[in-house]
Amino acid sequence: MARIIYGVAGEGFGHSSRSHLIGQRLIDAGNDLMFVGSQKSLLYLKQYFGERVKEIFGLSFAFKGGRIDKSETLKKNLLKLPEANRQNDELFRQHFEPFDPELIISDFEPFSAWWAWRNGIPFISIDHEHVLTLCRLEHKAENWFSRLTAETITRCHYVGAVSYIIINFFKAPLRIDSAVLAPPVVRPVVTELKPTSGEHILLYSTIGENHKRLRDLLSKFPAHKFSIYGFDKTLGSGLDYKNCTFKKRSTEGFLNDLASARGVIASAGFSLLSECLYLKKRMLLQPVVGQYEQVINAHYIEKLGLGISAKELDEPAITRFLHEIDKPIPDDETILWPSNEQFFKILQQQLDNLDTPVSLDSS
Repeated sequence: MARIIYGVAGEGFGHSSRSHLIGQRLIDAGNDLMFVGSQKSLLYLKQYFGERVKEIFGLSFAFKGGRIDKSETLKKNLLKLPEANRQNDELFRQHFEPFDPELIISDFEPFSAWWAWRNGIPFISIDHEHVLTLCRLEHKAENWFSRLTAETITRCHYVGAVSYIIINFFKAPLRIDSAVLAPPVVRPVVTELKPTSGEHILLYSTIGENHKRLRDLLSKFPAHKFSIYGFDKTLGSGLDYKNCTFKKRSTEGFLNDLASARGVIASAGFSLLSECLYLKKRMLLQPVVGQYEQVINAHYIEKLGLGISAKELDEPAITRFLHEIDKPIPDDETILWPSNEQFFKILQQQLDNLDTPVSLDSS
């Protein structure tokens, strides 16, 4: 049995759901885990692990007009730095030191990783973000500033991991020997779904889209039905308009619509993208402006023939998507299809390489 601290980034649902799955596997194998999270990850993990979860100060983003405001994000986090240091020092003193961990795992959570590095504790990084710095990728010159910002933030998060497990959906050359690629992991509730091809196209908006502009745009395609999520604050319980059905937030309803969709229109976040890949759904992806990770995701989805990338959700983009929506999904050898089983096999290999190996075997 190993004592493990698992740090989870506060922003983004994918970090929390992935860490939930991996953390539970480690606990089931008899390991003693302490989770640390902030904001969304703190609330999410506490639902399942209760007192095992401690609060750590977490970096947060400021948004303006559906995009990340870089200057406001920097200002917001710098103003909180004195309180952050006090909060984290107390956490380290009251919980980390008495727990005496043998291993730290970080899902893009910098403070637990830096504590491990300073104290000579081995730590493993598990995330998608390090694809930007540890893989050799194709880049478009026009995105140079967003690329520079994203790579700088990723490099500054932490250094010194004994292993960087980069979760990704395509193969790419690695820059360092301590990095390894692994396929996406998906929630058990998704692996239990039976994909079909219904009449509707699922649209999920997270970028402040105006619902009136959207319904006017989609009504130009009357032969197609659209099930739309992400407008709860604007529309309350929902609204039907011609070929558009705006639906209220519902995990079960969303997953059912995802499993039975002809295709999916969304931003290029890694979590939903992975679920679409698992269910073999074609995608029209509109990266959130300023999020270079999403730009890369959308670029490779189009490059691999899995969907369409568009800067704007407009009539030409939707027309192009509908022209390709019913084409067979390709099976390119460079695609890393989601596989929980394969991911855990790779994780076990990295855990076996530690000076004190850790087991995932619950038998």
